[in-house]
Amino acid sequence: MRQIISVIIGSCWLLASVAGAASSDPYKGDRVQFLKAYKALNENRHGDYIRLSKQLKGYPLYPYLEFWDMRGNLRHVSNEDIAAFIEKYQGDSISARMRQSWLYQLARQGDWKTFLEVYQDNQPITLQCYKLQGQIKTGQTKGLVDDALKLWLIGKSQVKNCDPVFKYLKDHDVITEELLWQRIRLAIHQGNPSLAVYLARGLSAEDRAWVELWRDARNRPVKTLDSKQLKKDVPQAREIILYSVRRIARSNADLAFEKWSQIKPRYQFSAAETGKLEKEMALSASWQRHPRAHEWLVAVPDAAVDAKLREWRIRTAVSIGDWPAVVKHTTELSPDEATREEWRYWRAMALDKTGQRAEALNDFSRLARERDYHGFLAADFMNWPYEMGNQPIEYDPASLKALAGQPGFIRAHELFRAELFIDARREWAWIIRNLSIEDLKLAAVLAEQWDWHDRAILTVARSKDYSDLNLRFPIDYKKEVRKIAQGYQLEPAHVYAVIRQESAFNKDARSPAGALGLMQLMPKTGRVTAKKHNIPLSSTSLLYQPDKNIMIGSAYLKQVMEEYDDNIVLASAAYNAGPHRVKRWLPEDEEKPATRWIAMVPFNETRDYIQRILAYMAIYDWRMEQPATPIKKYMPDILPNEAYKAYEK
Repeated sequence: MRQIISVIIGSCWLLASVAGAASSDPYKGDRVQFLKAYKALNENRHGDYIRLSKQLKGYPLYPYLEFWDMRGNLRHVSNEDIAAFIEKYQGDSISARMRQSWLYQLARQGDWKTFLEVYQDNQPITLQCYKLQGQIKTGQTKGLVDDALKLWLIGKSQVKNCDPVFKYLKDHDVITEELLWQRIRLAIHQGNPSLAVYLARGLSAEDRAWVELWRDARNRPVKTLDSKQLKKDVPQAREIILYSVRRIARSNADLAFEKWSQIKPRYQFSAAETGKLEKEMALSASWQRHPRAHEWLVAVPDAAVDAKLREWRIRTAVSIGDWPAVVKHTTELSPDEATREEWRYWRAMALDKTGQRAEALNDFSRLARERDYHGFLAADFMNWPYEMGNQPIEYDPASLKALAGQPGFIRAHELFRAELFIDARREWAWIIRNLSIEDLKLAAVLAEQWDWHDRAILTVARSKDYSDLNLRFPIDYKKEVRKIAQGYQLEPAHVYAVIRQESAFNKDARSPAGALGLMQLMPKTGRVTAKKHNIPLSSTSLLYQPDKNIMIGSAYLKQVMEEYDDNIVLASAAYNAGPHRVKRWLPEDEEKPATRWIAMVPFNETRDYIQRILAYMAIYDWRMEQPATPIKKYMPDILPNEAYKAYEK
């Protein structure tokens, strides 16, 4: 009898487990069938595709099969059937995507009447120009000129299919000499001198000569300043002179100021022109770490002072240790600028350095409550533990269940589970685009429960709620990270910080530059590093595999660390911006406190990167339930480049 009861209990437990598994993944069987149908469609096995897809009409991703099938044969599908598909799935991402594909097809066919009927706003530039072509072809020219000028009046060449539209503007005498000069200026200042010369064909021979000289000034600014054309004080000459001096200042601030001091008295430059150029020269000097940069920034006329100039006045004063100037400059910030944690930190430091200890401690104590790089530095100054302030997102389970049950979220989840990541991200972006703040938080919680960390991180960021550290700082791959980090004598928190900053835990991330996977390795870097450390890598596509990416990424990170004497600050800068840039930024002859060196990194992206890596390391210490290492311990003084292996001769 006991055996029978045991069997019954065991059977009930097994059935409950199976039922639980089924309810947690109710579409598992359909998903397998769906992927078979998807494979058959891609391999042009249409008979197999039809047979398999017939069984999936109730599956949430069946519309995607319809979409892919129809889009792949769009030339052979009637307009009525395409329109019916768009109407059937109106409001879904595949409806918008099908509309876009249809518009391209209609443009290729020259069916402009249907194109204009189907067209909706917010399309890519190519389709915008096709729309204007359609208006020209059908004589529907209302609003055409204004829309076309918006596309024409930019500083770069547009796509080829805009040419007929721009020809229309030219043929109808819309492009005036004044408009030509506007676009030429845009092209020059956006680094497209060849476009400027092309546009100048519509000007007189005399004006074309000015544009050609302006083009030459881009690469030969010093020589251009000696041109005979510039001897006469006319507007074109002044404009090219200002541009040439600005180009010189980009690489040689001393020479720029020398040339400017010689030229300025000979021409009638306006106060605005003078102020703008002197501001830009002073900023260039700052980015070159010129010893007179702060002096030149302070000398810029008040009328030319803006937020960037105020920022670099503080940075250069910090760099040279002019603490009274730091106090003065932080007082000159706008109310919004003054709330920024970075300026609060440097003001507190300057107050302390100038003997205003009580006010400094008061400012540091308030800042130390912030959970970021400068907040942690303030806590280090006070010798206080870090305040993480973790506040998990509160939500109503019924509301979360309702959100998860919406068709768009079901489709996104299924695409994610099917590892069709690009389509999954497109679906996700579509369904969250108009969500309220509260629903964005719910969506982030949902993505986190699905282990879709990058969507959770990016979605909660859109809600501007940064308090749920468990959601924002995942600890996936814990076993691999600990083991690999230990093997390369790296802090696990460092590896996690790089993964979090580089990819937000998106294992199939690919940057515009081609960097791959969790730690964003360039294929060449991956191959070379794998070979050097005897890590098998038969194909760079394997860099998308988390364990392989973490192994090779950690090996590369260790290489970079060794090049900089295990200095995390410099290794982070090199990982982000490249060793050649870091070499230019290092002090020439004396060491520099790391905090002050970081403040002078000229690239916002790299400066933010360094600061985030350090802050994320502290947060990951907390996430791994270990004492947070004060970030100041990772910040030894920065030495001249000869001190580092990376720059040994």
